[in-house]
Amino acid sequence: MTTAAAAPSNFLIWPKINADDLRHVQDPCVILEAEWKDSDGVTCYAFTVGGWLNGNALGNGAGSGVTIGGDVAIVHADSREEAKLIAAYGLLDTIAALTGEEKAYQEAHAALARLQSVNPQRRIDLAAAAPADKSDDFQADTEAIRKLRGDDIVLTVGGVEGGPEGAPH
Repeated sequence: MTTAAAAPSNFLIWPKINADDLRHVQDPCVILEAEWKDSDGVTCYAFTVGGWLNGNALGNGAGSGVTIGGDVAIVHADSREEAKLIAAYGLLDTIAALTGEEKAYQEAHAALARLQSVNPQRRIDLAAAAPADKSDDFQADTEAIRKLRGDDIVLTVGGVEGGPEGAPH
């Protein structure tokens, strides 16, 4: 266990994985790496991640885990048990969020493929049409691809007020 004097350890030199790897960790767990008092006298705990990735144990083999891109979980708590519980739930929530994000991107790419299978002029006509004239599937697909903005996707919407003079509204 790290003492208060050594608490600001350089976790950048710790073994690390990235967020995508984290989604694939089997038996994920948190490993307490350090405990110290912060400048306000509150006890802080630093946690890394343990488990298995591609059949290999995470960490250095001496009871330490890995960081996520050099980051550790810092928890303020009244006890080690409370800190470990907070860190463990945080890890599970993070993995669930990353998995949900990946599924949303997969759904967005599937929606994009469906939209690209429609004639481009028909897509523009549907995008500019009143909501009552659009199919539920078209509306769901256009909403799903919003996640891909910035990935060379241009969304076309109708009814925009205050556009350039002469532009269709």
